[in-house]
Amino acid sequence: MGLVDTALAPLRAVLGSAEQEAERTEPVHELEGIQTRVLETVEAIRDATQQIEAHVAVVDTLVSSIGPLTAAVEKLTEQLAEITAVLAPVAAAERGAAEAEHDVARLGHLFGRRGRG
Repeated sequence: MGLVDTALAPLRAVLGSAEQEAERTEPVHELEGIQTRVLETVEAIRDATQQIEAHVAVVDTLVSSIGPLTAAVEKLTEQLAEITAVLAPVAAAERGAAEAEHDVARLGHLFGRRGRG
């Protein structure tokens, strides 16, 4: 093997030198920069995915609350209709009282003193 090692020594030296040269050149640094950007991009995609999943969970919660909210609004509408029906006679009596007050005021003006001219 000594003979093979001796014959390959110059080739190894050239390859080692070429490898060191390649490490010092910009393409290796460019590859490191590209690798860093790819990793940052992957991290940004992961963060965006987590945020989207959180938003989907919120939307799911909102969707599940629509049914109970609709039922509550329907019940409130029914209760307001009942209250309106109960208060209708009271409102009619108030209107009647207001009309009576107006009529009394008109009669008062009819029989009241008039200024002498």
